[in-house]
Amino acid sequence: MALSALTMTPSRASAGGFYLLERGTRSLGRGGAFVAGADDPSALWMNPAGIGFAGEQLVVDATLGFLDVSYTRIDSGGNPMPTVHGHNAPLPIPTIAGTFDFGLEHFHFGAGVFAPNAALMSYPQELTVDGMPYPAPQRYSLLTMEGSLIATIAVGAAWTPLPDELSIGLAVHGVVGAFAARVALSACDGAICTFPEDPEYDGIAQMNLSPIITASVVGGVTWNPGPVRLGASFSTPFSLSGDASIDVRAPSAAAFEGSLTRHRPDSGPCSVAEAPDEEVQADPNHPCRDTTAAVNLNFPFILRVGAELLAVENLRLEASFVWETWSLQREVSVVPNDVWIVDALNFLDYEIGAMNIPRNMRDTFSVRLGGEYTIDGSYQVRLGGYWESGSFDDAYLSPLTIDSDKIVVAGGFSMRLFDGVWGDVMVGYAHLFGRQVRNSQVTQQNPIRPPAPERGPVYVGNGDYSFTLPFVGVGMRWQADWAPPTAPVEEEPVPSEATPVEDPAVDPSQPWYQQSSGAQAEPVTTVPPGTETPTSTDAPAASEEETPDVTEETQTEDRPRRGRGRRGGRGRRPPR
Repeated sequence: MALSALTMTPSRASAGGFYLLERGTRSLGRGGAFVAGADDPSALWMNPAGIGFAGEQLVVDATLGFLDVSYTRIDSGGNPMPTVHGHNAPLPIPTIAGTFDFGLEHFHFGAGVFAPNAALMSYPQELTVDGMPYPAPQRYSLLTMEGSLIATIAVGAAWTPLPDELSIGLAVHGVVGAFAARVALSACDGAICTFPEDPEYDGIAQMNLSPIITASVVGGVTWNPGPVRLGASFSTPFSLSGDASIDVRAPSAAAFEGSLTRHRPDSGPCSVAEAPDEEVQADPNHPCRDTTAAVNLNFPFILRVGAELLAVENLRLEASFVWETWSLQREVSVVPNDVWIVDALNFLDYEIGAMNIPRNMRDTFSVRLGGEYTIDGSYQVRLGGYWESGSFDDAYLSPLTIDSDKIVVAGGFSMRLFDGVWGDVMVGYAHLFGRQVRNSQVTQQNPIRPPAPERGPVYVGNGDYSFTLPFVGVGMRWQADWAPPTAPVEEEPVPSEATPVEDPAVDPSQPWYQQSSGAQAEPVTTVPPGTETPTSTDAPAASEEETPDVTEETQTEDRPRRGRGRRGGRGRRPPR
């Protein structure tokens, strides 16, 4: 119950800590380097200032990771246990978002629905070893998170005091959803039970937190002086707190036979005076069977900075850095609200006590490099990767929250399906470095019948961890104001007044006096007034009838038309 509370995480957290990967088909295809270059509706997540560069767009995409965790636990006696494999829920991580400007020049808006790229893990409930049932070695960390569903509804706006150069954005993320988790708790007190991991003394806690409602703020700025575009964004820290419903199944040991889990405060409708145990025991739907626990969890401040180089036509390269202050999460407090196991052997009652679980998480740092190249205005290729530090050292790593130092590489491809509509695909792999933990400080939780202090804690995080995480993504983007680039049109020269007007009937290889009748005589050059020079009287003068009639209409017909000379289609920057 307690440990499962650790994964109740709002979706705007980034790739470190609870979330193994960045999100979004295009962003991941660039190796997560999409802070300064954010210019589509996913900017609501990465950097809201990018809304100011997005125009009118709609994005629909989904990514899917295939995480496999291999864990060989070493028990409290130093004995290796059978290897278990954990998998994340096979749920696509969607994005549905759009940006709009409503005809305004300096204000732009966005809205979208996102989901986190979270590792909602499931492990075996039980193993079979040599044909016999065997308790799952990781059960004190986690059994499953099936039934969890978390989404973010984001709205944002950007102000562009200098269009296409400076944008300032702000977004509000509202997190909604439900969370479910199942974990084993021990009730072995060291007196009537001598083996601390005896499965007969395991209680199974199912916890559900619904609805999840919380919010955070994301702000950012992008400056595009050219040829480098700079961007930065931040996400505010917050705390997640609330009452989660819990259903604790009592251990199967004889000491708990016939027992009941109930809400039993000192006073009120569910007190023993007003709702005796016998009454609650007799009614499976009695309201005093509803039990809850108060949970409090802190989440980090996140800072992203990036620089995108636009020096080469159609090529965009970005380097970015991400810092997440997970060290704010020093511990997790889980306090059951007057939850008791009653009517155990010899009419004994046990209150499920409070738990303060040390986390001692570390800040994570990520260095990213990636880019994309547009080919003929109809194709885009992407490639990128990043290194990120893990949020746990060995002492606090467990199968519940999987994280380690990692190297992520990914590539993507986009094709213009028809005007304004692009199809995107992405594929990648995350290499999480394996861990061999021998100094675990993650303890078995025993809030039912805690053993005497002299027995010492039972550590449940020791063992060997290895990970594989391939991932894929697909999506579509629609841009309302997209236009294909056109070839430049060369400017043709316009004849000046001093340029001779030539008759096509004139043969330049013949003297003027040998030209056919009707041909122009010696070319006449217009001389600006005041610059005339005396002409020799010996030269023969051209007759009036030999000189073609150069009228205004003739000049208009013969003058070449001017080209409009564009530098790239309809004045729009290259397609994204």
